[in-house]
Amino acid sequence: MVLKMAFLSVHSSPLGLMGGKDTGGMSGYLLGLSDALGNAGHRVDLYTRAQDRGGGSVQSLSSNVRQVTVDDGLGLLGKNKIYPHCETIAEALLQQMRGEAISYDLIFSHYWLSGCVGRRISSALNLPHHIMFHTLGRAKNESCPAEKEPLERLAEEEKLANEADLVVAAARLEKERLLDYYGLCPGKIALVPCGVDRSLFSPGDSKQAREKLGFGVEKIILSVGRIEPVKGFDLLIDAAALMPPEDNTRVVIVGGDSSSMAGLAALKERAAKAGLAGRIAFTGIIEHHHLPVYYRASDVTVIASTYESFGMVATESLSCGTPVVGGATGVLPELAGSEAAFSPVIVAENRDPAAWATAIRRACLLKKPLSADRINKLLAPYNWPDAANKYIRSLQTAE
Repeated sequence: MVLKMAFLSVHSSPLGLMGGKDTGGMSGYLLGLSDALGNAGHRVDLYTRAQDRGGGSVQSLSSNVRQVTVDDGLGLLGKNKIYPHCETIAEALLQQMRGEAISYDLIFSHYWLSGCVGRRISSALNLPHHIMFHTLGRAKNESCPAEKEPLERLAEEEKLANEADLVVAAARLEKERLLDYYGLCPGKIALVPCGVDRSLFSPGDSKQAREKLGFGVEKIILSVGRIEPVKGFDLLIDAAALMPPEDNTRVVIVGGDSSSMAGLAALKERAAKAGLAGRIAFTGIIEHHHLPVYYRASDVTVIASTYESFGMVATESLSCGTPVVGGATGVLPELAGSEAAFSPVIVAENRDPAAWATAIRRACLLKKPLSADRINKLLAPYNWPDAANKYIRSLQTAE
């Protein structure tokens, strides 16, 4: 059966630059899953809102996949300003859908704000409503109080989780968290992992990559993500400061845009006080298709986040042959597996900088790059065609 699906991403365009304030792994998930569904013959329309009045458009992205950018008349709105306007946004999207006279089979909302919009649309069109939160406000607050997610988000996420016909999670830990937080029936949660584009993220010549980026003989410790408290860059800096000078390490942090200036300034000050001046670099946003050269040039990728719902950086790094150090969050424990002592994924069980320094040093000693067989075994479950199949199968279970 061929399905017509409306995916909602109202706070962030899936085509936005990865690593910015509101653009990250969710965009990668939307594009990867929709592309695989389109290749399987299904039709997917990705709905987002225009940031400029008169900026509505319809753009073909791949086979059977379009991005529909809707002008709701509200103009530029930051993520934190969207919630009071969810009804207006829903009406604009409904008008667009009715104008094209497309009969969708379901609404799939991404992030809680889209969920608030999708709930209204699914009710108006009498369609099943699916939701994927991508991150949970309660989990962010519990793991990193500096995030201070608002009460309305926490309340809406609980309401949406209970009302939705299907809730999608990308990692087992996230599914367990949904069960624990909201008491959902396990059959209501579909586990649909992120895929990784192995044609883009692949092993390559490490020496050549280092030369291209201007790196010398030092050990490169890479970290990739938006500049926000939950990403734990402060812990990475503290851990790197504990590594002995003879290790000859350099930290490279990729991510952050103009909205991150205050956070970047605080991290730079912390690094200077920790004695890392000259041994740390902040690159800002790097376009996604340029990231593989950074992974190939690095000795280890560190994911110091207090919370990840999946952690796509881990699978991207491994796909390029570079080991990973991270916390017990997202997909990292699954990647480490039962043979953690021999895995290229090292999971630190606490937030002690000394323990992280030890784990990072250990990862730097691993043979680089990882063998093709090892990479294939680790990443076999993480591909977009399989993710699309799991999502479609979950629809039959949810009926």
